[in-house]
Amino acid sequence: MSSSVREDCLEAILALSGKDCRPVSEAEVGGAVEADTAEVMAALRTLVTGGDITREGEGYMLTPQGKKTAESVFRKHRVLECFLSEMLGMDTGAASKEACVLEHGVSDETIDRLSTYIQGPGRHRSMRRGSGHRPRHTLLDFAEGDTVEVTMIRCTGKNRRLMDLGVIPGEKIILQRKLGNNAVVVTVKGADIALSPEIASTIFAEKAA
Repeated sequence: MSSSVREDCLEAILALSGKDCRPVSEAEVGGAVEADTAEVMAALRTLVTGGDITREGEGYMLTPQGKKTAESVFRKHRVLECFLSEMLGMDTGAASKEACVLEHGVSDETIDRLSTYIQGPGRHRSMRRGSGHRPRHTLLDFAEGDTVEVTMIRCTGKNRRLMDLGVIPGEKIILQRKLGNNAVVVTVKGADIALSPEIASTIFAEKAA
């Protein structure tokens, strides 16, 4: 029985217990966790022994220790799901399933950095380099001829297309022309691409060194 099953059980109890913190039955936990019944039952017994949950009548409740762990796992899941769907353009359902796999091995530091990346364009770069706050600019803010490095993209549902074009965080692109309708033409990996002002305004960048 892996630790991921135990964490999934804690996360399931946290979600199912609701605001009233009601006891959650074995059947409910089993229905929420993708593992066979024997693994779930073994995980619940281990969690009781370890002091993470207590048996209350026909169900289980989180102890303060178990709640802390469950909330940590839940946060990892939400941050990863948000990053995969919003930043990388994955389908929400697929992103949730992938997050379920990744949440058990990712460190708290990585989650903190991903959360910062999602919430503040460019802040992750300044934190990593220790250079303080950097201004936030979209492609619309730069001049023709500027070479910039993409720091973040906020374009839910369209990120997959941008990724296919090579417009991804860390990529250097050249702003070739600014058109009369505020659209821009950029060069990415040697190819010229026209971006509408709506899309260009969701692409954050900084002057390339």
